[in-house]
Amino acid sequence: MASAQFGLWLGLYAPLKILLPLLADSAQATATMATREFVLAAVTVAGSLVALVANPLFGALSDRTRGRWGARHPWVLGGSLTAALAIGALPFAASPLALVMVWATAKLGLNASMAGLNGSAADRVSPALQGGLWGWIGMAQPLGLVFGVAVCSASVADLPLAARVLAMALLLCNGLFLLTRSDGPCPHPAMPTSTSVPWRQSLDAFRHRPFIALWWSRFWLYLGWSASTVYLLYFLEERLGFSRGEALEAQVLLLFLYALGTAASAALAGQASDRLGRRFIFVLAGSGAMALACALMLISQTLLMVFMATTVLGLGYGTYVATHQALVVENLPDSRHSARDLGLFNGANTAPMVLSPVLAWLCVMHLGGYTTLFGVSAFLILASLLPLRGCRR
Repeated sequence: MASAQFGLWLGLYAPLKILLPLLADSAQATATMATREFVLAAVTVAGSLVALVANPLFGALSDRTRGRWGARHPWVLGGSLTAALAIGALPFAASPLALVMVWATAKLGLNASMAGLNGSAADRVSPALQGGLWGWIGMAQPLGLVFGVAVCSASVADLPLAARVLAMALLLCNGLFLLTRSDGPCPHPAMPTSTSVPWRQSLDAFRHRPFIALWWSRFWLYLGWSASTVYLLYFLEERLGFSRGEALEAQVLLLFLYALGTAASAALAGQASDRLGRRFIFVLAGSGAMALACALMLISQTLLMVFMATTVLGLGYGTYVATHQALVVENLPDSRHSARDLGLFNGANTAPMVLSPVLAWLCVMHLGGYTTLFGVSAFLILASLLPLRGCRR
């Protein structure tokens, strides 16, 4: 599972940090009325809109899939192949519209794979051990991001090569998961034979108060977190005065520090929350650290300050993601629909990805620049703690 999540994050976020900003920079030259910030925002929003619909849809289909390969494996395989082909095609998207379409296709495949993986995580591991599981996943995810960014940075003069390496790594990592048995130690309960999935029934999870509380908590935190990272490459160029090459090198170092902090804190916090039987205190600590990181970025004028902020952000995010995701699995309303409900919950991750580029663009271009952006991000992260009343802690 950790290997597959490594590949998933490599495909989801490495292009966002290097490939898409560089491709948006060149694609905007073909669009006379578009800036690079607008093109990047449009591509990111389109991909997030696809993810918002695709994840619960593929999750529901995964819940109802029966066959010799199990419920999850076919969707992980099909999604991985689709995503790998689309990521490999990204450097050949010569216009903003083509870039939007290819990235949307990649997100479609990545979210099909994610739906199968998350459903399998809920099927195979008991709620009491979810912190440890997501600690492993929390270690793997940022390492996938760093590996992908390092590949792109090393191959910045040959973006088609970078895209091919990312696509092959995605297939390899998911292939290791596909070699496991399709039925885990916690078999998926039998589903009704009816093939109809009424919309009202498919949204039943939103009638469950703890699920709603956790959904909104994740939404506000991810909105603040993702808005603060949209223009990292441009921030290094404009606030710190780096050249493009210096900014790319600095971004790799920053992401390495972020990954190191996330991996260490996710492993420790996930295991500790399992032993203590308490999640909320870790969610609180992680959210506070992330807000502090945004405050440090707000006043950063040197690369050293940015290094400090990034390290704190990684420590906070790792603590948060391992324990908050365990809370989510513990509070799922119906184990028969775990992939569907986790797909619905993933909307709390992807909806902010739709809104955060717009929010970041407004803050940077019209509301005071990066100082406003990081101030708003810190506020949103702290506000994410307010909905958490009433869920099992």
